[in-house]
Amino acid sequence: MTKMFASRKTIILWQFLFILLSTTWLWAPHLNHLISSRVSLISEYEVAFQPYSWLFRLGDIAGAGLLGLLATYCLKIQRHKIPGWLLMTIAAGSAIDVLLVTNCHVSGHICNEAISWPFLGHAIETVATASAIFLLSAYDVWVHKRLISISFVLFQIGYGLLFLTQLASQNHFNTVSQFIYQTVLIVWIAWYGRDYLETENRTKAWVESRAVRYIFASWVFLNGILAVLVSLSDVNVFGRLKALYFAGDTAWLAQHGVVTGIIMLYLSRQLARGERRARQILLVIVGLETIKYSVVTPSPLLMSIYLMTFAALFVLRDYFDRGTITRTLRIHLKDALFMLGAVSGVAGIATAILFRTQEISDITTQSIDHFFDYTVTQTIISKSHIRPALLAHTISAFVLASIATITWILFRPYKHLLANDGSEDPEKIRDRLAEYSTSSEDFFKLWPEDKQYFWPQSGQGFIAYKTTGPIICALADPISATPEKTRLLHEFTDWARLAGLRICFLPIEDRSKKLYVQANLNLLQIGSSALVDRQKFISKTARDKWWRWKTNRAVKSGYAYRTAMSPHSEQLMAELRTVSDAWLTKDARRERGFALGYFDEDYLQQCKIHFLTDQTGRIVAFTNQVPSLRSTNTVTVDLLRSLSDADQAMPYLLLETIKSTDEYKYFDLSFVPFASTNKPLLKIAQAISASRFSAKGLEQFKNKFDPEWQPIHLAYDGDMADLALIAVNLEKIMKLE
Repeated sequence: MTKMFASRKTIILWQFLFILLSTTWLWAPHLNHLISSRVSLISEYEVAFQPYSWLFRLGDIAGAGLLGLLATYCLKIQRHKIPGWLLMTIAAGSAIDVLLVTNCHVSGHICNEAISWPFLGHAIETVATASAIFLLSAYDVWVHKRLISISFVLFQIGYGLLFLTQLASQNHFNTVSQFIYQTVLIVWIAWYGRDYLETENRTKAWVESRAVRYIFASWVFLNGILAVLVSLSDVNVFGRLKALYFAGDTAWLAQHGVVTGIIMLYLSRQLARGERRARQILLVIVGLETIKYSVVTPSPLLMSIYLMTFAALFVLRDYFDRGTITRTLRIHLKDALFMLGAVSGVAGIATAILFRTQEISDITTQSIDHFFDYTVTQTIISKSHIRPALLAHTISAFVLASIATITWILFRPYKHLLANDGSEDPEKIRDRLAEYSTSSEDFFKLWPEDKQYFWPQSGQGFIAYKTTGPIICALADPISATPEKTRLLHEFTDWARLAGLRICFLPIEDRSKKLYVQANLNLLQIGSSALVDRQKFISKTARDKWWRWKTNRAVKSGYAYRTAMSPHSEQLMAELRTVSDAWLTKDARRERGFALGYFDEDYLQQCKIHFLTDQTGRIVAFTNQVPSLRSTNTVTVDLLRSLSDADQAMPYLLLETIKSTDEYKYFDLSFVPFASTNKPLLKIAQAISASRFSAKGLEQFKNKFDPEWQPIHLAYDGDMADLALIAVNLEKIMKLE
């Protein structure tokens, strides 16, 4: 049993089947023509000898069986006995409900139930099952305090009040309210079951796919267009589709279809971005449409389509985990133009349809000529004006809904993505680095000062990040105690997704890969880092023919190795700047920030400087040793700069620097794009390495140090299209502000 729910695919399959099998009675109003779909209850469709009653009872039994499996799984876990027994009670009640079918006498199209022992047993079972569901949801509110369960408890209380006051027993509303009530119960149980199983098994969320989002977005967009156009069936534009969509009750459903269509057009763009709120709103709309085509205007085709859509959208929630995207003027305008184009296109198609025949053209012309009378004064009420009047109301609904939606897009309030309180306190950041730093390059999480900081609720760690457009890029790894890294990373990714941002982390070493996989991020190797074993290099590598040749050339050139500890003199800073400026003038080099250092006197005042002078005492090359905020066995350098006439100085400078850092075991020569890998991500590699190295044959040069190549990865969420978006924006992130 425990192995059955160990797979996420199995859990999602359980949820999908539970929704479909437990709602077979949604087909009842269409399949059963003996009783009225407008005043009949679900239990009356399951009465023995009613058409297809066996199908609805079989679906209930199958749903009860699936729920029983979940209950059994819960009972096997000692700490979850209460939800286990409540789920078992609900499953048993659902199964007994099939056996205790009521009796009724059909009079006309009304099923008049008769008092009997099965009737009383069914009533008792209904109360017991409903009570168990209420207790389970209340228990979840008490333990987890989740908004969905809180809303569900309030929904049950509200329906209970309707039932007690007999408002839920009023003719057609009785049927619709019961169908809504039963559907909401099943959906909540499906949500609770999956959430419980995934939490217990700690299953990994599916990697989101842009293709899935685009499929749903396209379907919603097309359905929005269809909903608006079919609303024109008031004037028999689509003939048979009139009966299919509206079943003769066109007066209010036409305007309902227009408003629903406009909302769907609006939501389609948000769905394409994977926004969670758009999915939630669409679930409500699709759910109501399912009920509508089940009991209000029965249509098996449309009901089946909407039910399958609802179930698929419900179970594929991992693909829609983004919050509403951080709003900017540009995004407002793009969304408004998209909506304006969509409604203009729909209006153009509708216009062509409304003037396609003389009869419909006359109705349209009459509707336009008397538009004010039909929609405002409503003075023309003769029978000959009914169809033009209905069309006028449909047009007015379309215009008002379109204007309201575009106005909302342009002027809707929004929140900026803000850092946590105290996020830029340098002393607090330095303290955490001194306590938890694990990398020689963690200093770049403190400097350059172009970052924001995410702090967890505990306040015991942070993640340094920077945003540009829809991308949030963070420096790996999270700074915290090792046991807290996973929680901190999950808090950060959840927070970023709620802000509608695409996430990337870099640079990630092999030892940290598991951390990002657990956070449901993709990993891609973008290069390698050259790690030099100092003792091996000094005792063996530095004595080979190539290094002896480089050393002899440097000595003959009169180069002398020097070091300088902070604080540095103004004269030294001026000479270093001269070298740096000369280096930047070659090959279109430029300074970078974020994960790389740049020439800054305040920064260099914190560093040990390694440099070479020529025979005249002029500095010809230098590098700075990155400050270490916590004791490590690895040292690294940042800026590697030389005069254009001293290119041969760099090997000698690095040789002497490695020799002088005798308190460390390893010397990190830093990132090399695509060294030891064949991943064609040149744009990303250039963005994070161009300021440090620009010479061709970089990998071949570093191989002269006989290093251990350590793979470096990029972690990102989404698919390859999102990776391309990250690559485009990474250049902006690395840009020096």
